[in-house]
Amino acid sequence: MNRNLVIIAFLFFAALPGQSQTADGTVSARAADRPMVTPQAVSISGDSIAFTSELERSNYLRGGLSVQGGYNDNIFTSVPAEGDASYTISPNIAFDMTRSRLKWNLNYSPGFTLYQRFTPEDQVDHVFSTNLQYEMSPHVTLTLQDNLAKTPSFSGLLQPGTATSGTNVLPTQTFVVVPPLVNTFSNNDSGQVTYQFSPNSMIGMGGSSAEMYFLGDSSLQGLSDSSQYGAQAFYTHRFNASNYVGTNYGFEDIVAHPSELETQVHSATLFYTLYFGRSISFSLFGGAQHADTQEASLLSFSEWSPTAGGGINLQGTRNSLALNASRSISTGGGLQGAVRSYLANAAFRHRFTQHLNGEIEGVYSTNDVLQTAGMTSQSGHTFLFSGSVQRSFGPHFSAQIGYSRVNQHYVSVPSISSNPNVNRGWVTISYQFERSLGR
Repeated sequence: MNRNLVIIAFLFFAALPGQSQTADGTVSARAADRPMVTPQAVSISGDSIAFTSELERSNYLRGGLSVQGGYNDNIFTSVPAEGDASYTISPNIAFDMTRSRLKWNLNYSPGFTLYQRFTPEDQVDHVFSTNLQYEMSPHVTLTLQDNLAKTPSFSGLLQPGTATSGTNVLPTQTFVVVPPLVNTFSNNDSGQVTYQFSPNSMIGMGGSSAEMYFLGDSSLQGLSDSSQYGAQAFYTHRFNASNYVGTNYGFEDIVAHPSELETQVHSATLFYTLYFGRSISFSLFGGAQHADTQEASLLSFSEWSPTAGGGINLQGTRNSLALNASRSISTGGGLQGAVRSYLANAAFRHRFTQHLNGEIEGVYSTNDVLQTAGMTSQSGHTFLFSGSVQRSFGPHFSAQIGYSRVNQHYVSVPSISSNPNVNRGWVTISYQFERSLGR
């Protein structure tokens, strides 16, 4: 059952006294006057790879139309491989508003995908995202976001986004594996409230949900739908304008469908974030996770597992970069239960000239499903790579050419074990317009 929700978290904390610190290891009065930011390790906003010039533009209504032609050499991950050309027509609209206490971004793009050979696979697509940040008071900030996609499995996984709205964010890895061509639905919601209760201390809490479904009547042996619900609470302290340390507690309830294999995960971590000015951040976290896995017809079991990770985010005028690596227990993303995962992802954008941009993205993960007695173990790895070049022609027209490849190895997943590698190329022509909304 699809449960589409946006988690709205609220909190009330009594104010506590705080002291500004000095150069001998404490925060200066000047630094203490600056509002704290939510550290990278506990922020729900994700890492942006937009250029700084794109972030400066706000209060606009944008819209347009794109036409894409692509070719996939192995759409059913079968033997022998069968390729097909596809054509997608996508109108889009984006709304970006900034006020003294409010930042709100909304993007929606429906689409119509047609296949040249396999016409029964034609479908209507929907991609929607929104992010709202509201200052409820000078010290309390509410953040809400929602990302929803109903698309062919390949288009959402094997193609970088375009930062036309200035909000190009390294996406959450919804799918651990790349399935054969199938209509997919994913929805990720989250909400967070932060409270800066002293000049150098902040607390926060929030919740999240994530749903992933394979739609239609396609046979996907060895793959499962999944849903995830979670909550977190954190405390962080600022030693100076650049250094944040803190602790975070999180809870996740992960369920695979239709087996209803359920895993509940408790996490406790320490984190550190370092800011180099406004455009570069570096973050580390480490701690422990406790997972309880159970299913009605199988034995239940629990385990402790270390968790750790870190990342770098850079946003410049000509280069933007996001790098992340982690070890954690997380949702299976198509596999039959929660997984113990080692994950590394990277995204890089470069502006060659005023009108020419390039982007590459890569994701590598090894995944081992947490199994109860009697179930066949699922383990393997996934590697995804995408690269594209975009050229603008005046203020309204642009063209993009790109290539992507997936390499995956899961011998116990029949849907993809026989011929798992996929290559896809595409060309997109776009028309865009924008209108100022005033200040």
